[in-house]
Amino acid sequence: MLNLKFDKEIFMAYPLLTSLFVMDFSMLLFTPLIRPPVIIGVVFLCGLVYLSMFFGVKLHETQTAK
Repeated sequence: MLNLKFDKEIFMAYPLLTSLFVMDFSMLLFTPLIRPPVIIGVVFLCGLVYLSMFFGVKLHETQTAK
């Protein structure tokens, strides 16, 4: 059974990546207001996917280790 829990300690262990994740998410959330070039949106989206996959793997590793 899949048990999804939010572990804040994983995010605190990687402060630089956490701040990049929050900044990237907020930029993608508010950039439609200023209409940046498409290539910048693609770079932000790729960064968000990478960071989401990174934190997903880290959270999965801690859940399976317990």
